[in-house]
Amino acid sequence: MTSKLQQARAALLRAENQWQGRAACVDGGGARLITRAFGNIDLRPHFSAGGLMPTGLHEIMTEHDDSATSALAWYMAGLHTEPSPHAKTPTVLWVRQRKALDQGRLYPPALFASPVHHNLIMMTIDQQQTALWACEEAAKSGQITTIILEATDYDLTAARRLQLACEAGETRLIVLRYHRAGQNIAPSPAWSRWQIKPQETYRKLSLIGGRGVRPASWKVNIDEATLLVSVADTLENRLPPEGYHRPTAARKQSVYA
Repeated sequence: MTSKLQQARAALLRAENQWQGRAACVDGGGARLITRAFGNIDLRPHFSAGGLMPTGLHEIMTEHDDSATSALAWYMAGLHTEPSPHAKTPTVLWVRQRKALDQGRLYPPALFASPVHHNLIMMTIDQQQTALWACEEAAKSGQITTIILEATDYDLTAARRLQLACEAGETRLIVLRYHRAGQNIAPSPAWSRWQIKPQETYRKLSLIGGRGVRPASWKVNIDEATLLVSVADTLENRLPPEGYHRPTAARKQSVYA
């Protein structure tokens, strides 16, 4: 049993090392990874790639009609922003599917008060397929720095198409994706998956999944006038404490001897 466990750990380590190499190659190396956010929180320990990917598909799972969701999407759109190779200034395309849950009730004047400045294009579309097509074509074009999409749920094939389009155009796509509490979360090729929920006196921001992700949760403050998101406290951290060493079998035996 011990031998099989060691083999499994060795295989996991090889996979993680291989993953780090692949992730660095996808977006021009680790130099462009987002390593700090939400008030100087270190993101490196939570991503095996060494940080949050600045491009590709990212999802915010939500079921609440809460302005925090839109604030989080807008804040993420400004992380480590650089103009795309074909665009002179950062541009954000915000696509809202009319039949989707209005996850955030965006307050447009807050965008002008926010320190995150972009050329903003807002578009409202009736049909889901049209919204997905518009985002896919915009992502492939390389003319848009970040796309924010408010949509009803979509399948794995659509998610893969969106991810491939983002890779082709070096575009970041942030999807406000509806998810009902208690249901299994559908699989996705997203680099990161987030969730923000209102609590009694604060909002809880959780990194719940993605590629090579180590989950965590934080208590966050949101300035709804400027749409700034900052961490007030750590609620859950699945990383071992600094300097921690897992006890060996010999040590365990000595404790119970």
